[in-house]
Amino acid sequence: KKLLEEEYEMPFADKRNVGPRQTPDWTPEKIDEANRKRGEALEWARRARDGEFRKDDDERAAVEGSLRIYASIACLFVSFAFGRSTPAALSLAGINASGEGGLLLDILQVPALALVAAGIGSSIVSGVVLAPGKNRSSLTWFLKGLLGGPLAVLKLRELERLKTRGESQEE
Repeated sequence: KKLLEEEYEMPFADKRNVGPRQTPDWTPEKIDEANRKRGEALEWARRARDGEFRKDDDERAAVEGSLRIYASIACLFVSFAFGRSTPAALSLAGINASGEGGLLLDILQVPALALVAAGIGSSIVSGVVLAPGKNRSSLTWFLKGLLGGPLAVLKLRELERLKTRGESQEE
């Protein structure tokens, strides 16, 4: 009679396991090839990093300072000039909405339309004309021009051309 240990068969040790013979993947040639590919990847990443633009606070899609004040005033003015509840507000203030109040609303609608047209024109000028020439984001400056009006165009004209990291390191 055999011992129990002699009858024990290791799992997966039978002859059905006919896979390829295990050979080491990391031969000296393969290690050299992997290091060469790693060096190429690092060089590509460095070139990509040098080609990207520096971070600039003016490139954020945030309307701040004078642009925010302009946007708020323009929004209030346009909503007052074209609002459906403006005649009721004027009658509460003691102004006759059908008489001199109606004339006042007609007069206020002209500059309100001018503010809207100035916002649309400024967005086109800043987003399509000026921003690409200064390596700035067209979408960001289109939105800033729409909300900030002519002040966004003035601010964009004051800004320098945005440089890449590689260009700023060369200086």
